[in-house]
Amino acid sequence: MSDETAREAKQDWYKSKTLVLSWVLIFFPVGLYGVWKGDHFIKNVKLGIFVAVAMAFLGLGINFTHPLYVFVCFPVGLYLLWRDKEIDRKIFKRFAFAFPVVLFLALIQASYTSAPNTNDGGSGGSCAAVITEGNCTYYRDDNCNVISRSCS
Repeated sequence: MSDETAREAKQDWYKSKTLVLSWVLIFFPVGLYGVWKGDHFIKNVKLGIFVAVAMAFLGLGINFTHPLYVFVCFPVGLYLLWRDKEIDRKIFKRFAFAFPVVLFLALIQASYTSAPNTNDGGSGGSCAAVITEGNCTYYRDDNCNVISRSCS
């Protein structure tokens, strides 16, 4: 294999449908570039993939530390790479070595987001509520202060 052929093989990663789909599942910005650059999908399918990924990551709030991404998208992308015999094993190993890093970052993120909020006495929740006692209704804000009272 000449240097020119090797260079073409490296530059044309987006010509492998499995590799493009794996990139979409594992790291969507690169994957979306591959979807648009490659010729595997017609324009309507490309647009549908773009909208689905945009809705998942932007609309639903899924990010690279979200459990759905860490435990579903990333492993499915790795499975697609592992299953395809045309994909070089070195590529699969590179993606597979990234999984523990993503898992570690997700665990760190989860530990910070599950820590209780110290502003409300350590309960971790909001104190906002509507309480009815007798013939009066009390409205509380997030800090447990009564902000309004209505009696009949």
